[in-house]
Amino acid sequence: MRTIAFYFLVLILPVNCLAQNTVKLKIENAEKNGGKIYVSIYNSEPTYKGRKVYLSFILNSDKKIVTKEFNLPNGQYVFSIYQDSNGNEKLDTSLIGIPKEKFGFTNYDGKSAPGSFNRHMVQINEKDNEVVITLYKI
Repeated sequence: MRTIAFYFLVLILPVNCLAQNTVKLKIENAEKNGGKIYVSIYNSEPTYKGRKVYLSFILNSDKKIVTKEFNLPNGQYVFSIYQDSNGNEKLDTSLIGIPKEKFGFTNYDGKSAPGSFNRHMVQINEKDNEVVITLYKI
């Protein structure tokens, strides 16, 4: 019996922890043909604070609602997105740091400054795997 428990813990449990989930990302309020959309995903508070991206990709903005499906393991994530309207591959800001281009985060309503990892974090697992982000322009 101990042997079975050992094999379960050593072989099967780690595979289950690394289970990949199909994430359905939906970006709303994109400017149609208004520049590429840059998506950055952070998987912990230290990576978010240090701007060390866990996963990133670029999407075309051929519609007002842009969607993408991809895989992520179970965990907590923050999605940070901006639409590069002038094609310089960076989020342009004013002298005081206010974005000049459309941007969005998970769990962000566009009414205040973006916050901490815990404020914007979403849980991804086999049940919760749809992420909807609205882009805002201030």
